[in-house]
Amino acid sequence: MLFNSYEFILAFLPVFIIGFCAIRHYFREDEKLMRLCNLWIIAGSLVFYTLFGVNNLVILIISILFNALVIRFMNGSKILLAVGITGNVLILLSFKFCGTFLPVAISFYTFNQISYLVDRFRGEIKDFDLPEYLSYILFFPKLLQGPLMGYGAFDEQLKKALKEHLDFEYLMRGILLVSIGLFKKVILADTIGKAVNYGYESLATLGWWEAVLVAVFYSFQLYFDFSGYCDVASGICMMTGFELSLNFDSPYKALNIIDFWNRWHITLTKFFTKYIYIPLGGSRKGAVRTYVNILIVFLLSGLWHGTGWTFIIWGAMHGILNVVTRALGNVDFFKAKKSFGGYLINILRRTFTFIYVTVAWVFFRAGTVSDAFLLFGRMISGGIRPYYSDFANFFRLDEIWYVLKMTPVVRFNFSWDLCMWLFLFGSAIIVFFGKSAVNYAKECRIGVFTTLLSALLLVWCILSFGGVSTYLYMNF
Repeated sequence: MLFNSYEFILAFLPVFIIGFCAIRHYFREDEKLMRLCNLWIIAGSLVFYTLFGVNNLVILIISILFNALVIRFMNGSKILLAVGITGNVLILLSFKFCGTFLPVAISFYTFNQISYLVDRFRGEIKDFDLPEYLSYILFFPKLLQGPLMGYGAFDEQLKKALKEHLDFEYLMRGILLVSIGLFKKVILADTIGKAVNYGYESLATLGWWEAVLVAVFYSFQLYFDFSGYCDVASGICMMTGFELSLNFDSPYKALNIIDFWNRWHITLTKFFTKYIYIPLGGSRKGAVRTYVNILIVFLLSGLWHGTGWTFIIWGAMHGILNVVTRALGNVDFFKAKKSFGGYLINILRRTFTFIYVTVAWVFFRAGTVSDAFLLFGRMISGGIRPYYSDFANFFRLDEIWYVLKMTPVVRFNFSWDLCMWLFLFGSAIIVFFGKSAVNYAKECRIGVFTTLLSALLLVWCILSFGGVSTYLYMNF
């Protein structure tokens, strides 16, 4: 079941929230409350996941049973820890690289289970309770794309949420955040995605400016797709008083590549750092070893996304720039002072980082390395196409175009492309200057404006559900 679907917004989510709040209201005994809440989360999450198909559910259950057995009998055994980690990795690799289909969310629930295994072995998790474990692994807001929340943080937040009473202000803030997240996904990411797909299917005929727009728009598509998911997940939890780990923090405002990875898929970065980078030696064995470890982590990140050379190049590009940035002085290199000159330096740093990340995203999106270089080639030799193009047609949403037709601007030739430019500049303002949606939902004044904004965005998105697509990160 997708967040951006009728059954989720109009049926599943209201029932789940009402049930959760009812359990919290009528059962105040701590042990019984926790048990019933975990059972509600397990039942709801299984219904949520089952709608992706029985095959996906069977793989999920097998994975959980395997890990539960290892955890139950591990008792500090390094051999069983190794068996558990190896088994998880082999299951993941077999589907990613050898299987005929990729089970939905297998990477994320596998990583969560590896995290639990290691933390349990290290003594960070004292007692194993099966319902609590299932609740942690299956919790549907984070099941599909994260965040990769540690068990300790999850348990702490759940206990905190169970002590809260229904807060209508936080309920409204959660609804606002969900509506913003759906808008990012359904209206922005999916509309932009149609144009991007057209661009990559028509590489040989793109004009130079269309080729540039394809690359830039894909950066925006990924941004809105993933941040939209994170906003919806956080908004759902906000309604109940539960706070998810921050997983997305305006990454295109990053001053360098290190800053970017402190903002993009934050919990995945922390997972690789804790369970791969540090065990490899981290930064404890000299500069050269540190740089090698960084490159290994980013190459593994590339392979996690896919097996082709395009993903390896993408990972290598991020790893190499990360190493260069650290070698030149980490985040303090060219540290800007609070002056006009410092402001300009920060603009240049952000611009360079965005361009570099966008170039890397071309390899991430392209089917082959040749396709990536073909797109770069069209940017140089594509020539100027006629002003009106098929590319711009994908942005002409009826609800926007009908408004434009009521204005004098429709008489000008550029009006045909105006919707596309509205998407381009609107997206740029949001990603480079806009406030984080999570922070906005937490800090804004709840009143008539925010209520109307939530209603408008929700209605607009629900009316557009007919053309929904899956979230991009569900493919990894």
